Amino acid sequence: MNHSDAPIVEALKNVGGYVKWCTPSILPEQEKIANVYKTDISVSAHFLGSYVDNTGIFGEAHKKAAKVYGADKTLFSVNGTTGSNFIVMRMLTLEHDNPQILVTRNIHHSILHAAEWLGVKFRFIKSFYDPQFESLIPPKPEDVLDALNNYPETDAVILSSPTYSGLSARVSDIVKVVKNFDPNIKVIVDEAWGSHFHFTQELPPSAMQAGADISVQSTHKQGGSLQQSGMIHWKEDHVNSDLMYEAFREYATTSPSYHLLASLDAVREYMEKNGREVIEELIRKADYFKDLLGKKLIPPMKIMDDSLEFDLVKDYISGYDRTKTNIALTKYKETGFQIGNTLSQNHKIIVEKSGLNTILFLTTYRLSYSDVERTVRALVSISKNLTKTDKKQLIPNPFKHLEIKPVIEPHTARRVAQTIGRIVPLEESVGKIAAEHVEVYPPGIPVILEGFRVTQNNVDYLMTVKKMGGHISARDPSLKTIYVL
Repeated sequence: MNHSDAPIVEALKNVGGYVKWCTPSILPEQEKIANVYKTDISVSAHFLGSYVDNTGIFGEAHKKAAKVYGADKTLFSVNGTTGSNFIVMRMLTLEHDNPQILVTRNIHHSILHAAEWLGVKFRFIKSFYDPQFESLIPPKPEDVLDALNNYPETDAVILSSPTYSGLSARVSDIVKVVKNFDPNIKVIVDEAWGSHFHFTQELPPSAMQAGADISVQSTHKQGGSLQQSGMIHWKEDHVNSDLMYEAFREYATTSPSYHLLASLDAVREYMEKNGREVIEELIRKADYFKDLLGKKLIPPMKIMDDSLEFDLVKDYISGYDRTKTNIALTKYKETGFQIGNTLSQNHKIIVEKSGLNTILFLTTYRLSYSDVERTVRALVSISKNLTKTDKKQLIPNPFKHLEIKPVIEPHTARRVAQTIGRIVPLEESVGKIAAEHVEVYPPGIPVILEGFRVTQNNVDYLMTVKKMGGHISARDPSLKTIYVL
């Protein structure tokens, strides 16, 4: 039977013909397990050791990975950075009675969810926003110091670097600022998008190289492994490994996919031998893409890492992930959502992310140079039907209101909503305290967050994204209603 009645099975049969500028960025040359169904196994094979207890083949693989990625200790994750963030946050609560953290505004929702569930108080570090490229910009070290002065009781500073659009924070300088303020404050980097940084000097330093205490990575992004797999790295100077292992045992599944773990192990082995070569080839492929775009489409399209654009953010960043190509459509009436849909539906090309004014391409290991040329031809074809304009209205920073304290701590708002929460039309929510989080996905950064007041800017941004075809994650994805206190 050729046609399956199982929708996921049937869908996966049909994605092979697409050009994928998106995760997972799987290394084709990594060693592979030949027969997934035949070789699937569980913890019942106790002679292999225990993943949860970090023994046997798993302990050996973790030790090898720590050496390769510049850490003292490493653990594999089969729940991506999302699962790793929960483990790290749990470790903080095991160490401190009522921990408080500072986070960058582009932090992934998993950090905020974990903080709410575990009762961790968090405050945002001042951040800036580039509406043309729809990109939150990492804070300067001075911004982190200001936040520390405002909240000297801080136990950890958590950065999300590089950002979704590829901007890398000045992690090394921020580490110095934090440790000079208080050497016991941990610097934790959500490095979901930076698992490839460690292997070349053509990219910014990795978090471990920059002196961070803990780094969590989505290795399935640019690290080369299968979707859903990641790693936690840490240095033992300021991290209690016993507490990290305890948190890991609490949150890690006792029934992991050994094939995902094997993919992480295989990627570690491959990157140890060929990391610099394969990453720099990835950069050359991305440069080729940008060169072709420059000859055929630029201007009026703009690329984020043009020197002119970088001049605006140079004081905030240590560099840029050159494997990414973030294109602004400011001179066109059309949105990134429209172009992304056209690429997918008419040309079988999938981009990493579409936005109101941007399309983001992730150069992956599986892309060929002919795929790059095919993509440029498709963009040239699409551009012939686009409408040029000098009056495109860009949406201002939709996250600005979250730079202040919440009216009610988010974990408290979540609890009291069970008794005093109510559902109201979205347009009537302005000024009210949110009892749910609402975000555009990707990238998974909440626009509305529990405990904070809803602003008109939030509502306008979300309604515009919804109208233009963006994906909203909320209790009511139609955005007709919202949950408030």
